[in-house]
This record gives sequence, structure tokens and C-alpha cells, in this order.
Amino acid sequence: MEITTSWHEKGRQEGRLEGRQEIFVKLAEKRFGALPHDILGRIKELSVDQIDILAEHLLDVASLDELRHEVTSLN
Repeated sequence: MEITTSWHEKGRQEGRLEGRQEIFVKLAEKRFGALPHDILGRIKELSVDQIDILAEHLLDVASLDELRHEVTSLN
């Protein structure tokens, strides 16, 4: 039987968030090349749900400017 403490759960949640952020950044960089620091910084501030929404829009975005708009519009 495994006992899960609140800090275990928090660690899992942080790990899922970091994993999703890394995957999103890799896919975006494959599409657009290196991402500017402002976009990378904003991605690091997003929640798991916001990253999921952004990932759904990635194929519809045609430029870095559109990606920047999508990233900054998530609040």
C-alpha cells in the first residue's frame, strides 16, 4: 500500500506541468525554430490546462507573432 503525501502529489503535478511545457516547446521549436525568450518565459508561467489549450492551437498558428499572441492571451 502506497501512502501519498501532499508533497508527493505536488511533486507529481509539477512534473506533469514541466513535462507538458517541455513537449510543447520542442514541438513549437520544430515548427518555428528557436523561440524568443519572451515566449519561453510566458510558457513557463502557464498552468497545465493553459498548456493543453495552447497545444491544441499550435497547428493553427502560422507565425511566431501568432504564437506570441496565443501565449499572451492565456490568462
